[in-house]
Amino acid sequence: MLHDVSAFRNRRANVDPPPDDAGMAEIFEAYQRQLRKCDLLDFDELLLLGVRLLECCADVRESLQQRFAHVLVDEYQDVDPVQQQLLRFLAGDRSHLWAVGDGDQAIYAFRGAESEHVLRFEQHYPNGKIITLEQSYRFTPQIAAAASQVIRQNTARRPLTLNTANVSGVPVHVVSFPDEQAEAVWIVRQIEERVGGTSHYQHYKGKVTDTVSRREQSFRDVAVLCRLHALTKPLQEALRNSGIPHRVVGEVRFFDKKIVKDVLAYLRVIHNPHDDGSFAHVLNRPPRGIGGQTQTALEAEAEQHGLSLWAALGRSVLLSSSQMRAAKSLVKLIEDGQRNKEEKTLSQFLAYVAEVTGLRQWRMEQDPRHENDLLLLRSIAAKYDEMNMATALPKFLEEAILAVAVDDYDASIDAVSLMTIHAAKGLEFTEVMMCGVEEGSLPRENGDLEEERRLFYVGLTRAKERAHLLHCRSRFLFGTRRDREPSQFLLEFDESLKETTVIASRPRRSKQEPEQLSLLG
Repeated sequence: MLHDVSAFRNRRANVDPPPDDAGMAEIFEAYQRQLRKCDLLDFDELLLLGVRLLECCADVRESLQQRFAHVLVDEYQDVDPVQQQLLRFLAGDRSHLWAVGDGDQAIYAFRGAESEHVLRFEQHYPNGKIITLEQSYRFTPQIAAAASQVIRQNTARRPLTLNTANVSGVPVHVVSFPDEQAEAVWIVRQIEERVGGTSHYQHYKGKVTDTVSRREQSFRDVAVLCRLHALTKPLQEALRNSGIPHRVVGEVRFFDKKIVKDVLAYLRVIHNPHDDGSFAHVLNRPPRGIGGQTQTALEAEAEQHGLSLWAALGRSVLLSSSQMRAAKSLVKLIEDGQRNKEEKTLSQFLAYVAEVTGLRQWRMEQDPRHENDLLLLRSIAAKYDEMNMATALPKFLEEAILAVAVDDYDASIDAVSLMTIHAAKGLEFTEVMMCGVEEGSLPRENGDLEEERRLFYVGLTRAKERAHLLHCRSRFLFGTRRDREPSQFLLEFDESLKETTVIASRPRRSKQEPEQLSLLG
């Protein structure tokens, strides 16, 4: 329902929920109360209140328009109505606006983006001049031609045909598999043959004698793209079994990992003890005998008296004597942290919090890999070590809140990347394997066909040299096995641009299996 409220706000540029939906209004009001109690604004409000300020206060609007001589908008096709309104207030009537965008890459309608802004640019800015960039320096002629032929099927777009400076390349490779297991095996073998691997198959093929310096390409040069992370589950298992280094980008953000969330919650409570969400997170982490029922009752008691959990804890009559000792111990930890934080750099303070709260030992006992996450968190915090703590801590916490899934992508890590097409936008790879190019997945069932075609276009144009479009004739997904048909998008570019491979189905076992011979005679 909060997603529905957000969508309503982004479409209507209205901070309030729909008045004709009592259930949504009730939830929204409770949500707003919780935000205000924690001194927070959500993403929508940052924009909406900014628009409201510029709309109502001419002096603020004119001051900002005079302050910024030029306004540059990147990814213009992804703006929503609220962002468009904000932009028009900032730019005013001047001719100093630059908007860079590609309507063929508008794939964020689910976030409220409206690709029509690109088409209506001259209406919004009558003095505007359109400069069309058709020359690409990324991919091969075959990829450029295939992508152009597919996206040309869309009607709501500016005419544009991709050209490329590259003079040669290989056809786009279309591969049909019997099922997702065969697809995963094929992807692993392709990577091993291209990069080198350690599987029995590679020993048999004599492919593991090369040194790293003689590789044809690195693991980081390969990306597997899909519509949904769920499509990569069999592949993740196959990559683990083969020993191929890989990372799933965007499935779980780094800042959402367990020990990272724990440490960040303690830091937020030390920074602001009245942050109820963070305080509820640390109340029984590590376990200190305050169970779920007690915590729920505490939250209700705080709500009844209009207090934060921090304030309610000291006056609560719900806690047993042992729970009260545990609560006082937690309060002391927080107060000690507030006193000691100025004596340390941020990275040192982060390590101190993980240690004195018992978080580090508790999480290490569960899984030693948490140590690596903690070290990485400290390395992120270290860039704030030159600042005083009063500045460093809120800046670091803000970075953690504002980070998005694609921020987890680091091009320097030598690993195969598994990510959704949405997360891959703006990136490029030597070799791209797009799996699940099937009816029902891409295009998605009941999805907007033109947006789905743009998604296919974005995925295909991430590849610089080689593109593989993969589909299964049968796929097990979300607990059900279903027959699948190849995506209609595969039929929308010329046969001369593609090479097709059909992986045969595995023969079924005969009902009358021959008796296995004994090895011992």
